[in-house]
Amino acid sequence: MTDIRPLGPQDRNSWETLYRGYADFYRVETDAEKLASLFGWLLDPGHVCEGIVAMDAESRLIGLAHFRAMPSPLRGSEVGFLDDLFVDPACRGNGAAEALLRHI
Repeated sequence: MTDIRPLGPQDRNSWETLYRGYADFYRVETDAEKLASLFGWLLDPGHVCEGIVAMDAESRLIGLAHFRAMPSPLRGSEVGFLDDLFVDPACRGNGAAEALLRHI
């Protein structure tokens, strides 16, 4: 079973491990300063970016999703934009990515 919840301050270390895996997959260099900025954005209720995490049955973080609302002039409304989606490779195939997407 996969549980989905908002990213919280207590998730910093596990989130960073997942996010570094995501960045490595795309061969994007990151550093402590960039990670601190992003994590701050995700925890700031006034910032446009939001984050959710997937947890396994033992409450370990196994996936993340970062997303934001953005205006769609053609639709005359806001739509969602998915910035990042990542599941730990060792935990794939158990529905975590689908659960994250459904939650958004």
